Formats: sequence, C-alpha cells, structure tokens
Amino acid sequence: MSWRIYLVGAGAIAHQHAIAAGKLEDAELFAADPSPAARDAFRAAFPHATVFEDAEVMLASSPAQDHDVVVLAVPPWLHHTAGLSAFRSGRHVLSEKPVARSQAELDDLLDAAKAAGRRLGDCSVRFLGNEALARGRDIISSGGIGSPYHARLVNRRPRSRPGVEYQPQSGWFLDKEKSGGGAIFDWGVYDLAMFFDVLRPVSARIHQAWLATPKTGIDPEGVDISIETHAGAAMTLELETGAIVTFDYERGNGFHGEPQSLLNVDGTDGGLTWQWTPPFEDDRSTLTHYVDVEGKVVPRVEKLPGFGWDSVHARPLLAFADLIEGRDSVILPEARLAFNFAVMSAIYECASSGLPVSVTVNA
Repeated sequence: MSWRIYLVGAGAIAHQHAIAAGKLEDAELFAADPSPAARDAFRAAFPHATVFEDAEVMLASSPAQDHDVVVLAVPPWLHHTAGLSAFRSGRHVLSEKPVARSQAELDDLLDAAKAAGRRLGDCSVRFLGNEALARGRDIISSGGIGSPYHARLVNRRPRSRPGVEYQPQSGWFLDKEKSGGGAIFDWGVYDLAMFFDVLRPVSARIHQAWLATPKTGIDPEGVDISIETHAGAAMTLELETGAIVTFDYERGNGFHGEPQSLLNVDGTDGGLTWQWTPPFEDDRSTLTHYVDVEGKVVPRVEKLPGFGWDSVHARPLLAFADLIEGRDSVILPEARLAFNFAVMSAIYECASSGLPVSVTVNA
C-alpha cells in the first residue's frame, strides 16, 4: 500500500518533511497552510503535492488508511489541536518538537493515539541512529568504563537564538505561550533524546535548575522575550543497571560568554566522549574511549560512519515509517517520549519552585 503524507503547515520545516516523503516508496503528498505565500512556495517546490488552505478540509478529503501519516509541521501552540484532529481522522501523527507545550497537552495526545489505535512520534530523534551512540551504549553496557558515576553535556552558543539570530521572522519562538519554552524546548529536546539514548535512565531527580534571559544589543524592539536563552540543571539519573549517575547539563543560545561544547561520561574504569552532530571530518564521527593502562590515561579513538544534515532532517519521517511497518526504529516508545518530556518539564518546575523534582519511566 502506498504512503500518504499529510503536512499540517507548508513552511520551511514542512519542506524538509516533503523531501523525506520523496524517499518513501510510492508516497502521495498533501499539505495545508492558511498562508497563500506558504502554499505558493510549497507548490513551486513540490508540484506533485495536493495543497489545501485548511487542514481539516485536507484530512476530510478521503477516508483514513493504515499508511497515512499526519506531520505537525507548525509551531508548538498548534500541535495539541492539530494532533487531536489528526487522531480523530484515524491517522498516525508525527509531531515536530517540542511535541507539546505542557504535560497536560502531551497526555491528551497520548490518550488520543491510544483511542484511535494509532502511533504518536516526535522529531526529537533527528540525531539518533548515529553509530557512535550505539557504540557508546555497547561500551557502557559491557562494563567498558566500569560503573558510570558522572556525566556532563554542555552546549553553549552565545548568539543563536531562534526568532533573533536564527529565523528572525519567526517571533513566536520568543513567546513562551506559543513556543512552550526556550533553549530547553528548542535544542534541549535533541540533547536529552541523544544522551538518554546512550545512558537509558529509568528515573531522574532534578536537584537544582536555573533559567536566564540575558539582554543583548539586538533584542527585537518592543518584544517581551518570555523564554529562557540559557539554562542548566544538576540531576541524578538511575540507569537500567541500577547505577546512579550525576548529570550536569547546560544549554545556551543567547548569553555573554564563550562558545563551548562538552560531552563526557565518567566511569570507575574509564570514560567516554563522542561526536553527535554534523559536520564530521571526512564524514566520520569520532568516539573516544579513555582507559587506564599502567597508570596512564590512554584514549582509544574509533572512527564511525557519520551523516549529514539531509539525513538529520529526513530521519524522523523515515523512522516513523519503519515503526508503522514493524521494523526497527529510533522513534521513541511512548513511555520514553513521555519520560524525556517530563524531564524537560521538571527542569522548568525545579527552576521555578527551587525544589527537587523526580521523574520515572512508566512501563
């Protein structure tokens, strides 16, 4: 049976999903957007697509089939309504990140998926499927670093704020009511999906968290920036093995300081670091396994297949198709999707209340 891909939204990210749809066998493409300019640009880029003004009209244009996927390629404040409508139409739903703005919205979507007998996936998996992640997971699970006790993930980009330096035309990024959040809900979604794919925590306790919105000389005039552009958290993770790992996390896209990117997992018998975002030198990602040899730290460097941005953008839809057809897929199981979202929400809650927040994976 052929695939039918229904894009809610026809903007820049919808174009990426449309390109991915072209990699599926025998796929029909549909898109809906209230913007005439967006519709015209989409038709010009994908002349074979059927384009609508209204998403409800698009979904009602034919009965649902098992290989129908609705992609929510619209800003976060529209995910809840559009997702519920898509499930009522009897179709699977793949959502852009963040999948929701709140735990209540996510719960509604998960309940709707269950009621419809369809799947809910999200695009936080863009950087999964990386062989460095699988190799790191294997080293840890086989005891290659002993018992892990500490991990650190730091990504500091001083001037890369969505809605300001990046996609300045999309001011909704700066409005928490529309975006759900800032740095945590933007790239933090990818950070945690990637890191937790390796560590596989079953619970997390956020002990301390902080959010900040430093001012800059190019902040949009007259705009109240209500999201964080710099955030961090100190938490402990309990892994599937029972190991307790202290995890230090920081993500910033708007602050005054140096850029920095750090990733480490420390164990009693070794340590690990790896690359997880392109570009990669010679199209090979690097994983480094640190071991002790006669009292000296020795790095064991492995070069693994890399990937480009085209693969990053195509991965969610192609992986979702794998899931629907029963193949191995990097799409997060619903329990893991809910856990990752709950950890992000807990960071916000802890930062607001000053109190620790605990999250557990629900089977």
